[in-house]
Amino acid sequence: MGNDIKERSRITVLTRLAAVLVLIWSVIGIAPAASHAGPRVVADWPIIDARCAPITPQGLVGYGCHKLSTYLQEARLDLRYNRPPKTTDKLYTNVRGNYAIAQLQDGKYIIGYSDGAKHAEIRLIEQMQGKAPRIEFDPKTGKVSYQPAKASPIKEGYSEIEPCKKTCNPALENAKVRDKFTYSYRWNAAPGEDPKVLRDQTNNRNTGAKQVAVQTLLNETKASGPILPKSPEELAKGSAVSKAAGKQMGPIRPGGIDFSSVQLRYVTDGGGSGGDTYSFETATTPGQESKDGTDQIYDADEALNTWMAVEPSRFWVNLNPSQPDKVIDQYLGRTEVGRILLEADLELKRAWTRFQDPKTAVGLEYWNRMTGLDGACIRQWIVPKTATIREEGNRLYILDAPLEVKAEAFDFTIPGDPDFKCPANPEPSMAVYRDLLLPELNKAVNDAPGFKDLRRVYISRVAAEWYRGRMAADGRAADAGIDSNDVSTLEREDDWNPVDVFNQYVKEISGTTYELPNGVQVTTGGVDFTQPVKTTKLSDTTFKEQHAALPTTVDRSLTEVTRSSDEKQAYLGGADEIPDFVGLNKANPAPSGPAGGGGGGGLPITGSPILTIAAVGVLLILIGVAALWRTRRLRWVVK
Repeated sequence: MGNDIKERSRITVLTRLAAVLVLIWSVIGIAPAASHAGPRVVADWPIIDARCAPITPQGLVGYGCHKLSTYLQEARLDLRYNRPPKTTDKLYTNVRGNYAIAQLQDGKYIIGYSDGAKHAEIRLIEQMQGKAPRIEFDPKTGKVSYQPAKASPIKEGYSEIEPCKKTCNPALENAKVRDKFTYSYRWNAAPGEDPKVLRDQTNNRNTGAKQVAVQTLLNETKASGPILPKSPEELAKGSAVSKAAGKQMGPIRPGGIDFSSVQLRYVTDGGGSGGDTYSFETATTPGQESKDGTDQIYDADEALNTWMAVEPSRFWVNLNPSQPDKVIDQYLGRTEVGRILLEADLELKRAWTRFQDPKTAVGLEYWNRMTGLDGACIRQWIVPKTATIREEGNRLYILDAPLEVKAEAFDFTIPGDPDFKCPANPEPSMAVYRDLLLPELNKAVNDAPGFKDLRRVYISRVAAEWYRGRMAADGRAADAGIDSNDVSTLEREDDWNPVDVFNQYVKEISGTTYELPNGVQVTTGGVDFTQPVKTTKLSDTTFKEQHAALPTTVDRSLTEVTRSSDEKQAYLGGADEIPDFVGLNKANPAPSGPAGGGGGGGLPITGSPILTIAAVGVLLILIGVAALWRTRRLRWVVK
């Protein structure tokens, strides 16, 4: 009996101690987050790849040398090889940009990326604070996915490039997580170093250490598979543009519609909330099988983004035999829009030659009237005419967006042909040209299939100009990357080269499929979209008279393919989905104050809801009461 009482006495003491601790714990709540702890020891980082040197005291790490950088490489591969087709989401397309990764206190891993609007580290901080949806990486599956916003402190972080002194370092320090980050490649110059040289060594798109490492990563893992297109059902769940594409790809595709001729005709501005809508117009082809327009829909959207990212002064291309070094702007030339503009210029030169063919009525009359004239070297180029629009609040209808061909006599030389000279008296020939050929060219650029892509991207330019004006007025332009010339997410992935188009043009200058009665004429020019878009706005009365059914047709097109009242056009569109968790965030905001301070409806750093903490506290108190009752019972047994 004595031994039994002695053992129970020990249990009594331990139980009393546990009860006191439980009660204290229930009063103070959850312990402070780990971010309050002292600075992390850099040497504690695990080394994954044995070939890599140990981490330096300055915090530099080898690319792929520890857990986070290895995970980030896996995330890059998933984003690269499993991205949605034609997506404009910079998370997926920012192949050459900078990425960062962090492990949160709750055990999840999140991804950040840099673009013209924000740095990768800033996006990590926003996710840590619960201010943005999480971009999570799952090490078990190797997959990246969007998840609802949820605050949790950063436990450790890694960025491919050293956080910049001007923006990222201060942001990380303010969030009290700078000491938790390491990186692979330097960005900030030390005293005596040339910042430009250092950054070029790190991030030059062709020779930079980081860029070469990324390219090596992608090249060595192509076996991971191609970028597979998603099903129509999956596309229909995404952005407004994806929804439009999904409608004309579905199993019950509407017949008699040429979706390949789509043009963006209606947009709305959600003010940055992600609630934009788009509708595309296309021609009906009664009695014929429908043509797929998936690529064209995405091209129109990509053109919209290109026109906003690149400065308007760069919206030009130029096929001039005397200027082989001035074919296209360096930024525009990396985009699909640049390719379309330059190839449209070449098509303009070819159309000019076709209209001169004496086997056609126009060509025969042209050469008859050219008899006895000296001919001319002609510069011809394409410019926008005034677009007709209708604006209603945050809605824009693009009703007409015509193009125009300009022409003038122009003196130039041809590479490799020193004997070539332009006629000295071109004006009589120019009069014939303007009277007969120029009208044909204007009709072609506005109606012919060869200029269909040019017309499509120009209409996107009209929409982009409208967005530009609205974003500049309310201060969104900088965050949206307007005029940033950041085309890293808009670059083509093919091997198209502007020089090839120029060389083909020079080759065709003196080539012809027929014998000219009066010698060979040549032409040069370009496409010039550098000037602001000119628009004329329809009044309420005129809009109702001419387009009374259009608003209803467009609204219906957001949910189904809809034909116009005269059955000559069809519209298809969509609306950007706003995730449900955006509303939840507004109802229960994460703290916005500095770390360690109160604010919002949650606790500092953790962002845990007060009701949750209260529930946990009540539970712990009940456990404490139960423990005290247990000590009372043990005492009674002893007695």
